[in-house]
Amino acid sequence: MLFLVPYEIETLQQERPWANWLIVAACSTVSLAALFGGGLESGDFDALVLDGFSFPGILGHVFLHADLIHLAGNMIFLWVFGNAICTNTNNWIYLATFIACTLIAASTHVILDGGLAIGASGAINGIVGITLAMYPLNRVYLFWVVLVRGGSCSCRAWLIIVAWFLFDIWGAMAGGGTIAYWAHIGGFLGGLAIGLVALHFRWFQLTEYDNRCLLEIIQREDWE
Repeated sequence: MLFLVPYEIETLQQERPWANWLIVAACSTVSLAALFGGGLESGDFDALVLDGFSFPGILGHVFLHADLIHLAGNMIFLWVFGNAICTNTNNWIYLATFIACTLIAASTHVILDGGLAIGASGAINGIVGITLAMYPLNRVYLFWVVLVRGGSCSCRAWLIIVAWFLFDIWGAMAGGGTIAYWAHIGGFLGGLAIGLVALHFRWFQLTEYDNRCLLEIIQREDWE
């Protein structure tokens, strides 16, 4: 089986992404406390589980993860993609955007799946959707592992992001299992829409270092 783990996105660092650092720290702290403090089994953290549209679960589910692998995987993606977006937008705008992606992902899951859920992956997929809107032609650098062999590679952001999205669609159509694929899909599409709207109104702007955004590609006038 092939594993691909992103570790960097080709873009500028315009300011310290403290808002994303704060989210990563909060998710890690609460998840570790629940996992190693027995909170998940005792029910101490039940209020944070996504269970319908109830509060605080509708937002709090991002702070809980099922195990260390679940937590580590999500935090790696959040660190890489979240830092890239946060540093080039605005920390306060990023916080609002992350909350919006969380709500969109959670609502999609509640409507189309309805089961209990925990984890930040839906919201993170929203940030990945924003990355597709802003940096489709920028390069993403990844570690790859196949059996006992591994290495590093890079590709255009759109290629790997679309591949991940198609995998989520396949997972949802196959029944989902224990993974909240509909939250992934809803979060991604919501983030993509947020990114396109924000670029259109210039709430998000590219730097001179970046390639064309998805909106510029869509709006090209020389298509034949």
